[in-house]
Amino acid sequence: MASAANTTPITSRGAMRPRRTERRRTIAGEAARYLGAVSILLVGAVHAQQYYDAYFSYVPTIGTLFLLSFIGAGIVGVALLAPVRKLGRRLGDLILALAALGAIGIAVGTLVSLLVSEYRPLFGFMESGYRLAVVLTFVFDGLTTLFLGVFLLSIGPDLAKTFAKG
Repeated sequence: MASAANTTPITSRGAMRPRRTERRRTIAGEAARYLGAVSILLVGAVHAQQYYDAYFSYVPTIGTLFLLSFIGAGIVGVALLAPVRKLGRRLGDLILALAALGAIGIAVGTLVSLLVSEYRPLFGFMESGYRLAVVLTFVFDGLTTLFLGVFLLSIGPDLAKTFAKG
C-alpha cells in the first residue's frame, strides 16, 4: 500500500501516480547516460587503436576519418561524463542532449560507413572480413545508440518543459 508521501495528486483518470515511477525513469536515464558515454569512448578507443596500431593513418581519407572519430568520440564522451548540470539544470541538460546526439551521430556514422565498406569501396577502401576491431565497432556503436537513445527519451519531457517555459 502506497503512502501519501510516495504518490502525486490524483490524475484525470482518478489513479494515483507514484513518484517512484519518475525516480526510476531518472535513475534509468542516468545509468543509460553513463553507459552510453563509456560506449562512445570505446568506439573512439577502437578507432585510435586502428589509426595508430593497424596503420590506418596511412590510408587516404579513411585514416583522417578514423582520427576524427577518435577525437569526436572523446569530446562527446567526456561531455557526457562531466558534471555539466552544475552550470544549471537547463544549460546542463542542453549540453548533455547535444553531446548524446553527437555521440549517436558518430556511432551511426561509423556503423553505416563500416557496413558500406564491407560491400563496396568507400573512399577507395574496402573492408574485408570481421576481425575483432570490426566486431567491437559493431557492438559499441549499437550500445552507444541504444543507451543514449534511452537517455534522451528520459530527459526529453523535462527538457521540453524547461524550454517551453522560456
